[in-house]
Amino acid sequence: MLSILSLLTGASMHRTIARVKRNSIFIALAALFLLTAYALAVAAGAIWLAGIYGPLAAVLFLAVCALLIAIIMLVVMSIINAREARRARDRRAALESLATVGLGLVRAQPLLTAGVLAAIVAANLVGSKRED
Repeated sequence: MLSILSLLTGASMHRTIARVKRNSIFIALAALFLLTAYALAVAAGAIWLAGIYGPLAAVLFLAVCALLIAIIMLVVMSIINAREARRARDRRAALESLATVGLGLVRAQPLLTAGVLAAIVAANLVGSKRED
């Protein structure tokens, strides 16, 4: 029985590894062509702008645009990180206050706490087993 199980899992592992390798190769090729398309689009924009404003102004304009986009992305990233840190801090504070209240309840009324815990366990054991 163990040999059959290992054979089945080994075959599925080999298929999974092969699928991951194949997908990573296709993703790498797609990324390469996307970067090539981006570089060609920037070059086309530079040539077009050079016809209007001159080569130096066109390259400086594209460099400033890329710098502004990078700065905007960094600002958005820092805002998202700050929001996530604030949420984590709020969750930790709520958990600490809940633990403090729970410890106070256990110390003040241990029989009531045991009854509530028994009711929770019984409700989980007797409750419905249907999946959400």
